[in-house]
Amino acid sequence: MSEVSLYRKYRPHNFDNLVGQDNIKTTLVNALKLNRVSHAYLFAGPRGTGKTSTARLLAKALNCLNLGDGYEPCNTCEFCEDVNNGRLIDLIEIDAASNRGIDEVRDLKEKITFSPSRSKYKIYIIDEVHMMTKEAFNALLKTLEEPPDHAYFILATTEVHKIPETIISRCQRFDFRRITKKALMTRLSFIAQKEEVAADDNALELISRYVDGGLRDAIGLFEQLTVDGKLTLTHVQEILGISSANLLDSLLDTLLSHDTKGALKIINEIHSQGSDLRQFLHEFVDIVREKMIESVHKEDLAQVHMYIRMIEILQEAQLRIDPDIPQLPLEMAVIKITSPSTSNPVEVTISKKKEEEKPLPPKTTKSEIEVKQEAPKPKEVEKESESEPVSPLTIAYLKEKWPRITERVKRPSLKMSLRSGEPVMVEGISITVQFANKFHKDKVMEHDNRSELEEIIKEMFNSPVKIATIVKELDIKSVIEDAPSSNAAPGNDMDDKALEIFGGEMENL
Repeated sequence: MSEVSLYRKYRPHNFDNLVGQDNIKTTLVNALKLNRVSHAYLFAGPRGTGKTSTARLLAKALNCLNLGDGYEPCNTCEFCEDVNNGRLIDLIEIDAASNRGIDEVRDLKEKITFSPSRSKYKIYIIDEVHMMTKEAFNALLKTLEEPPDHAYFILATTEVHKIPETIISRCQRFDFRRITKKALMTRLSFIAQKEEVAADDNALELISRYVDGGLRDAIGLFEQLTVDGKLTLTHVQEILGISSANLLDSLLDTLLSHDTKGALKIINEIHSQGSDLRQFLHEFVDIVREKMIESVHKEDLAQVHMYIRMIEILQEAQLRIDPDIPQLPLEMAVIKITSPSTSNPVEVTISKKKEEEKPLPPKTTKSEIEVKQEAPKPKEVEKESESEPVSPLTIAYLKEKWPRITERVKRPSLKMSLRSGEPVMVEGISITVQFANKFHKDKVMEHDNRSELEEIIKEMFNSPVKIATIVKELDIKSVIEDAPSSNAAPGNDMDDKALEIFGGEMENL
């Protein structure tokens, strides 16, 4: 028999071993003690944070024959063992990604009326529930609201915003948080002891930082990177492409001291080592973010604004990393950061030169000087001298920031449509976006999609906006006139143009 993976082996079998979700554990324990368990739960949160494990714990506690302290499953009775081994027939786990249609929900509704086969309760765990169709959700509504006394539902999702409000309102919702680095390291150290692995603490720390709060990913990497009973820092860095903490700290020091040459040297060293520059930037931005938060607590506004500017430049570099020259966006970013932020050095040099070349005023008499000193300055002139900041909401600036705006979009379908669009006009708060075809235009103008896009642009430019869309007109006449010859098959160019716009391929008949 093949060995069980470490993640399954060390999956929590009781509530005391549930990692990083103390608030959820406390609420569920109290519900079990008071016999007030809800018939429908919604577990939402990032992957690998314990949603499915908690669902199985709850199922085990509901059917356990020897419940300890009013909430802890015994893990020795037949039902606990069946849950642990995945063979309890009354625990039904459904993957909504592959069972997402209305037919599957109708089948569930028919079978739910039957009493449990062996245990006291039937528990339905529906994983990735956001993948269900609209019709399937509608069919599930009544069952969630009034399930049989012997049935419980636990819905799990990583994208709660895709679930209809009507479903959410019928469930008791729990939001699972990303597990802290400290909790991840503690769990990995425990597993290393149990498995007799000589694990470097720095290696465990790197893994805990890399997985971004997911315990399942952390245990998976721990198992994957352990070689001959050892887990070393060097091996973790090589496999994950993570740079050493010394390089991260050194780069921050050079940026703070405006040492452009030193910063470029560090980037060249990182690239030469074969490190993943995307991952390096991710780690570095996280360090700068921590410094920014520290400055906020110290109420050092100058430092806060400096770190904000640094993060904005680095995030822009993240979006522009190209496989051909991956170090280029990062090099440009450090040059921007270490250069003066108030003005363009080239413009300063030109203006200074013009000032030096400006001819001196003609000599004036004493009486003229007295008259000029006594003459009051007109108010209008004073007003003009105060230069008002120019609004950044211009078509040129909007086009420059369009990739960044697109990247902030959460809805995949909207993001795909925006990539085929281009802003072509800005009039006041009205922005016109042009698309190659009507499909993408209509997708963007759907209420929720348009609202999300307007909100993102509003946050970026600090100005309310309204989105309008148009479809790019095709010059059909020029296509016809440019036909290669009369011998060509009629309509070939038109067919090619249509295929280019709507996508697809010609079928030979």
